[in-house]
Amino acid sequence: MRVPVPAAVADMNLVRTIGAAALAAVCGSLPLHAQSVSGGRFVADAQSGCKVWNPHPQSGETAVWSGACRDGFADGAGRLQWMRDGKPTERDDGDWRQGRQEGRGRQDWGSGRYDGDLVAGEPHGQGVLMLQSGRYEGGFAAGKPNGTGTMISIEGSFHGLWKDGCLVGDTRRIAIGVSSAQCR
Repeated sequence: MRVPVPAAVADMNLVRTIGAAALAAVCGSLPLHAQSVSGGRFVADAQSGCKVWNPHPQSGETAVWSGACRDGFADGAGRLQWMRDGKPTERDDGDWRQGRQEGRGRQDWGSGRYDGDLVAGEPHGQGVLMLQSGRYEGGFAAGKPNGTGTMISIEGSFHGLWKDGCLVGDTRRIAIGVSSAQCR
């Protein structure tokens, strides 16, 4: 799912958000039923009533769930379509537990996609983030690059240790999912 922070690689302005960010940008025309929990919230599919987790909610977001519903929450293999103004903005495929996307999965939005490990709907573990301006492959934690990884763009290949979305130990400010100003 989506992290609502623009991504940047050096000063190239990679203007896409990391996997978790497209969710934050989704809104829709169906009625919203939400319950806040620790900054995120559960959103109910208007037709089935099945709830799914949105770690970065914005007003007006709606979700369409295709899959099993257990005790009112998405559960098992399925597909989640996020909507904004009645138009699809993101599609998430994989497994859900108690309404949250968990395990291996895929998140597709207009300008990119994420394939890899997810915890509570955010990249966490190993994965590949494809953006219009480049590709990152490696470790993630809490929706941002963390651990060993490589970013490849037209500006070059940047390999090393990443922490909270920033490449550590490089003289250039290279960031994914956070402002490059946050990288020191």
